Amino acid sequence: MQPRDRKLRPHFALVVVAMVMLGLAHAWVNPWLAFDRGAIEQGQWWRLFTCHLVHLNHWHMLLNLSGLLLCGYFFEDLLDRPRFWVWLLFCGVGTGVALLILDPQLQHYAGLSGILHGLLVLCLLLGWRGNPWLHSLVLLVIAGRIVMEQQAGYDVDYLRGWIDGRVYVNAHFYGALSGALLYGGIRIVEYGQRRWRTKQ
Repeated sequence: MQPRDRKLRPHFALVVVAMVMLGLAHAWVNPWLAFDRGAIEQGQWWRLFTCHLVHLNHWHMLLNLSGLLLCGYFFEDLLDRPRFWVWLLFCGVGTGVALLILDPQLQHYAGLSGILHGLLVLCLLLGWRGNPWLHSLVLLVIAGRIVMEQQAGYDVDYLRGWIDGRVYVNAHFYGALSGALLYGGIRIVEYGQRRWRTKQ
């Protein structure tokens, strides 16, 4: 499996290092970067994006970074610099806006897991033609998990002992949806580029 873009690695590493630094300093940076409805409504709009880069504690950070690194390893043939940065910005802002508008009861949020679902869905859709059975199976597992998380009896506190907070399952749903929407956008742009080239 050849990397789609070898120059992506330093960009990927930059995001990982930034998240580690923010994670280690979570007690100082979270008050300025985490999702805080009151602060956002007062004009601190950057929190809609930065809330995905900070975590509740070190374990929370390590769990999410593990998922990010696994995506980077298994999908390096599908990701390049534009796709990576568009994922981070589009899914980050899109999920943050969804949390603000669709979940009026939510006051505070931090963590990568929402948009990490978006990256996973995006990559599975991008690589579907190369391995349709496996990618379809994993997509079904993700969809099943999201549906299960939305059930009334789902235990959102199962990781509280590790991450010092509850799992906010709606972020997973919004992140996965934003990843699917981004996939559609990428395909539309690529189709337009092919049509433009054929006319040249």
